[in-house]
Formats: sequence, structure tokens, C-alpha cells
Amino acid sequence: MLEHHTDIASWDLLPTEDGIRIGDSILWLDAQFTSDLSFLSGASSLKSRTNSKVIATEETCRLLAINNMRLNALVVAYNQTVSIGQFKLELLPSGAGLGAASLFVENRHGTLLYAPRLQPQKTGISRTMQLKRADTLILGAYTPYPPSHHPSRRKEKERLLHTMQAYIEQGISPILVCEPYAIAQEICKLLAEASVPLAVAGSIFRTNKVYESYGSDIGSYKMQHRKIDEPMVIMVPQMNHDKKTVYPIPSGPIFMIDESSQERLEADIRRPAVERFVISQTCDARELKTIIQNVEPREVYVTGPYAKQYASELGSLKTPVIALFPSHLPTLF
Repeated sequence: MLEHHTDIASWDLLPTEDGIRIGDSILWLDAQFTSDLSFLSGASSLKSRTNSKVIATEETCRLLAINNMRLNALVVAYNQTVSIGQFKLELLPSGAGLGAASLFVENRHGTLLYAPRLQPQKTGISRTMQLKRADTLILGAYTPYPPSHHPSRRKEKERLLHTMQAYIEQGISPILVCEPYAIAQEICKLLAEASVPLAVAGSIFRTNKVYESYGSDIGSYKMQHRKIDEPMVIMVPQMNHDKKTVYPIPSGPIFMIDESSQERLEADIRRPAVERFVISQTCDARELKTIIQNVEPREVYVTGPYAKQYASELGSLKTPVIALFPSHLPTLF
């Protein structure tokens, strides 16, 4: 595995194809294949089984176990400080779903906040985002930087609700395809509060039960069955392109919830989506400017396929913003 060293004040970060390594320590960030110890920022960050030892919340371990992804985990609760070698670590709620976390790292030289997926807006289904001031901030860039006409999250949720209600009133069961670990639960709650009848696929049903076991009030829903006695919204998970199995999409008009207006997935190539809604699991990229101001770092690094684009868009800030990626890998922008 090729590595590219980047000196960041007192932090020596090694971005690789498999996450980021902090100097020559045993600590990695969102790595899947390391034989050392890796921080896992949330259930949606792990795309396949891993044998690596990870630092994660109990909630993240429970969610991944739904799909038989059993972790060799050092389980750490939010806001609990643990020491590993030269580092003191604290997991902070990132707001991007149950168990999702950012990592605050401290050593005798300084502080670092690794926050690849943040959601500052209250979703009503998980802990709200927490930040801490840090010398160095690492953010994630996993979807294209949004255009200026990017719709607001609140308005998209309202438009989704009105669309689902209209189809139910016509006696039609719409098929809603979405991210299964956080967006599904947020939309379940939205529909339940409006008394919209809802049936969810088995994996989403089991995920909802984990949320409820930690106190989340998702509302009323049923498990999806083949026979439908009344019109209702049928919610199914997005296809994971890293897996060979594809969830069968029931008959009916398909509606997609996309992470980005510029990266669109298809649930069924034979049946295009009737309509799409942009409701991201993480914050709008433009909200990152406020987050940077709150953290007050000396430098900001951005990781992910769109790192170069984000670094350019955020370049107007007084704080230096630099793309962080292995030097031998091309970025998308």
C-alpha cells in the first residue's frame, strides 16, 4: 500500500487507500484492512466485513450486527476519555445517525478533530452533533460540492411528505428507496408524525428496532409483506454496489432519496425513478464553513474523493484548507 506523508503541525498524517494513519502509531481513521487499531466513524462508513480491531460506539456495533458484520471492537461511549499510547481519545456524537461519531485526539503537542460525517441539523432520531475546538480539523468530502441552487433539507422533507400523501390519497403505494442507517429512520418518523401508513423492508425494520432500543421514537410502521391490504409507503434500502446481493424492488412508482443532486443512484435500471429528493445523511457542504468557524482550527484537511474540490471551494476562509489524499491516487475534481 502506497502512502503519502503530510506534516500537519504536530500531526503526521498518512493518507492511504484504506483510511488515514496517524504517524507511526497504531491508530488509524476509518481503515478496514489494517492489522492495527482503527476508529470507525459510523455504521455507514463500513462497506464490507473487516477483521481489523476497531474503536466504535456500542450502537454502531449493534447496527452492523444486523447484517452479520461482527466487529472486533473496543467499545467506547460518547464523551468518555480513553488513553491509547501517547493519545487521549474522545468520541463525540456527529449527528449523522445512531452511534455515528467524530474522534477528538489529544497528545502533548496538540489536538485533532476527525469529523468525516457531520449533521448539524436536529433529526429527532439520534444525538445531536457535538464539536470541540482543535488545532487540526479533518473533514470528509464524499459527495460533490453542491451548486448554489441546492435545495434545503427542510424543504425537501416537506416536498417528500406531500408527495407521499398525494399518492396514498390516490390509492397508490409509492416505493421509497433510501439510505438504511439514518435517513430511513428520519423519514419513518416524518411519515409517522403525519399519520402516513408505512411498511419497511426487513433490514430497515431491524435497524429501527435498534434505534428504538436506545430510546429513539420513530413512530408507527409495519414490516413489509408481499400482500398489501391498503395503500401505504413501502420503504426499501438503497442497493449497496459493493455487494452482490440486490434487494428486490416491489412493483409501484419508485422515489429515490439521494445524498447529492449530482450523484444519482438507480434502484432498478428497468424502472427509472418518478421523482428524487436530496436529503443527505450528512451536512450540506456549505455548512462546513460554520463548523470550521466553531472549531477554530489552525488548519483544515479534507479527505475523500472530492477533497480537492472542497479545498478549492472552502479556500476563501482565513484558515488554510488543504486536500488530503494519497499522492498516487487521482481525485475526481
